[in-house]
Amino acid sequence: MKLRRLIQIESNRQRAYENKFARSIRKALIAQAEHYLNHGYISNDMQATINELYETIMPDYLSRQWEQLERNNLEKKERFFIDAWRRWISEYTITSLATKVTNIDKTTQEEISRQTLAGATAGETTQEIQERIIEVFNGKATKARARMIARTEVGEAVNLAKTKSAQDWGAQTDEELGKLWVHRGAKDPRDWHMALDTGIPIPINDTWTVTNPNTGETDLMMHPHDPNASAGNVINCGCQVIYTRLGFRRRF
Repeated sequence: MKLRRLIQIESNRQRAYENKFARSIRKALIAQAEHYLNHGYISNDMQATINELYETIMPDYLSRQWEQLERNNLEKKERFFIDAWRRWISEYTITSLATKVTNIDKTTQEEISRQTLAGATAGETTQEIQERIIEVFNGKATKARARMIARTEVGEAVNLAKTKSAQDWGAQTDEELGKLWVHRGAKDPRDWHMALDTGIPIPINDTWTVTNPNTGETDLMMHPHDPNASAGNVINCGCQVIYTRLGFRRRF
């Protein structure tokens, strides 16, 4: 498969997931606000939604990356890692997603408190404050926030799964692998991410030096959405890594 065609397919698939989960996340945010008004605390709708996101995307991309590396291979390799992949996904959801959801919920709670204070300062009744909160959570700001969360979390799920799959492939085959940083475009693109999209693979164990000109922070990133990277290089990033078998890179 030609590299340009592969990039387009991967970009379209990631965008579809972003759209799907942006809708789910927006519904979860609205449900949490409504639950707060009825019960005095936000619900766990976001936890269920984020769990679904990772549990849907990670298995898909673990398999897809493996299949891409397997193309043109005369000796097909069995996927001995399927059970290990399930355990890896389970461990990730247990150890990492709780913190993510806690941070998302904290921002939701802060927004509810902000609207409550604004309403009280304006002399609104309890009913009016509730209507204010519902209006805000059904508005454009929540829609935009849902898209940002979806883009960030889908990007992390995609890149972590592809990296895990490529590492397992390399361990089983002893083949030399490379990787490309692919910038998928954005309304407000990060120029410094675009500069990494050269179309030339680097060895799988090398890092990209990623400097955010807005903050001056420099991250050595193994892939887009590297969990060790700073927020400015991760949040709302839609970039994707593509792993290649260096011996066959001219056929992509």
